[in-house]
Amino acid sequence: MRKKTVLFIVLILSFFAATKCLAISNTFQKDNYIFSLPDYYEKAAFSYNEDLVSVFTCPFSTIKVFDQKLNKVSANTYIEYGNLQLYLGKAGFKILENKSGKINGYEIREVRYYRPEMINSEFDKIFYLEVHVRVTNDRVITFWANTSEEFYVVVLRDIELAVNTLKLSDTRSYSISVSRSLTKDLQVSPHILYEGDKSRLEIPPGKVVWGRFYPGVPFYQNSYQAMLESEEELNHKFEFIMTYCRFPGDNFPKEAIEKVYEDGRILMLTLQPFTSALDWIAVPEIAEGKYDAVIKEWARGLKDIGEPVFVRPLNEMNGDWDPWCAWFFGKDTGLYIKAWRHLADIFREVGADNVLFVWNPHDRSYPDFNWNNPHMYYPGDDYVDWIGLTGYNNGTSHPADVWREFDEIYQPVYADYLKRYPDKPFMITEFSCNETGGDKARWIEQGMVSLAKNYPNIKIATWFDARDNEWLYQLDSTPQAFQEFKKGLENENYITNAVSRVE
Repeated sequence: MRKKTVLFIVLILSFFAATKCLAISNTFQKDNYIFSLPDYYEKAAFSYNEDLVSVFTCPFSTIKVFDQKLNKVSANTYIEYGNLQLYLGKAGFKILENKSGKINGYEIREVRYYRPEMINSEFDKIFYLEVHVRVTNDRVITFWANTSEEFYVVVLRDIELAVNTLKLSDTRSYSISVSRSLTKDLQVSPHILYEGDKSRLEIPPGKVVWGRFYPGVPFYQNSYQAMLESEEELNHKFEFIMTYCRFPGDNFPKEAIEKVYEDGRILMLTLQPFTSALDWIAVPEIAEGKYDAVIKEWARGLKDIGEPVFVRPLNEMNGDWDPWCAWFFGKDTGLYIKAWRHLADIFREVGADNVLFVWNPHDRSYPDFNWNNPHMYYPGDDYVDWIGLTGYNNGTSHPADVWREFDEIYQPVYADYLKRYPDKPFMITEFSCNETGGDKARWIEQGMVSLAKNYPNIKIATWFDARDNEWLYQLDSTPQAFQEFKKGLENENYITNAVSRVE
């Protein structure tokens, strides 16, 4: 055992002795249930996710409590699908015990597990416990905790106390209001202004800049030329370019980035530790510093670019198609937050102040459980510059797909995020509409009108202009769709002079 860990344990035991708290408990009330925990736990307060979780912390443990309403799934599905990657041993996680039983008259499922220790962590809480309490046929209350090996027995006892004292009450349920008719004080369109060495990005109040993902841009000249020809047909220059990079992995694309700025545009890099087999679970590795050298290389490279650069790391983290989803690492969204903050801190250390960090979940969570809700992944206001919204109209190309109109996608997520993050500007980081299942041209027409009128905090909107398997997301998937988009760009709120040269 390392000396620092021993010292930490001594300090904890001294804390216990000084407060005499081992025999004392407090009762906590949340929504329509109550339970007790030892009083060395403090309830953490969050303005952005307190309707989803109650968090209790002490020097050696974190306990999260989720009240999961089951919608068209059984309690068994909630538990088994949620733990599927855990059972497969992803990211080195190992099951210690998995058992069912009854406590306090409730059916419970208890799962104990652990993960590899992080090399550079002084007190790494690698042991986990989750107890799922089936309180009704359509409702499970989950107690999730992590701690160190030395305090595992203590935390087991703490959770046992919570379950044994769990009672339902008639208290009215609390939730953050997500009204579709937002109050006027929140409906403000910010003034965006960033200046670099040679480029200025300015988006006045009430205005929106259109962005585009076009396959191969900015890396391949043929792709860039094809995009320029398309812009000529549309009579519109996309001043915001989004692209993807395998990160850590790809070499820093200095020349490609410089090309974008030489052409009078702004770039957003989507950084993804991605493999097609979903076998690289990079979040714990980033958090422990394994890729610090690569991160510093990119941070220094972007600093040297000297222009406003948007960086979107680990996007759509609440989707089970991405291996940086907490589904792959024990539901521990705290690891995601630690990885994000570690990455951002390195950028700050090298002085890459021109880099703007975009936090970007998907509008729908898979699996759609509270522990995987996007707001569980929020790194904090100090680590996020922009809020990214992503929602696609998938059409009906696949049995699980459903046609969704623009407002059907963006009204709920916009209202929800504006209530939680009112001080951050928003962008649609990527979106599109499929051809199959409805009228794409009409979807574009109505969506572009609504975006300009009803979403003042959205300052950038990026179209995903590519085919994705069966999903026909291209702007020119039909002549009618292309022409409708061209017509929509004429809206006075959509500007083409947001990027200018610094004199």
